[in-house]
Amino acid sequence: MSKEKKKIDPVNIVLDIVIVILIFVTIRAGQEVMFYKTLDDESGFTADAEFMSFRLSEGDYASLIQDKYMNEFNGKTEAVEYHALADYVEALYLYKVYDVKGYVKKAEKQKTIMNESRQKMGDLTVFADKMDKKFEVFE
Repeated sequence: MSKEKKKIDPVNIVLDIVIVILIFVTIRAGQEVMFYKTLDDESGFTADAEFMSFRLSEGDYASLIQDKYMNEFNGKTEAVEYHALADYVEALYLYKVYDVKGYVKKAEKQKTIMNESRQKMGDLTVFADKMDKKFEVFE
């Protein structure tokens, strides 16, 4: 018995190639959809006062500052006291850096921002006082 050689059908080859291409196109399209969905979800993020108070209760001042910037980016300015506290903490950090490095004018500018922010934060000055103690600003 002799084995007959099967003929390769060119239509099957073309169909196999088309199937492989469609698989890659589908995977790529899925990646694009997930990317834009994630981007849309993140760009709509806003941190309300309740969420920002949770950040404070955890002592997460860095995230408080990040939330303030996300709110500003998305045009949300309802949590004024929390934004003022975030501005205060950021200015406090920069003040301390400039003070240690000897940049007097830059340190004074941050001190001005701190004073303006303290006036806007209302009852949250307690947290500003905690940060002052941490950074040992008023010795």
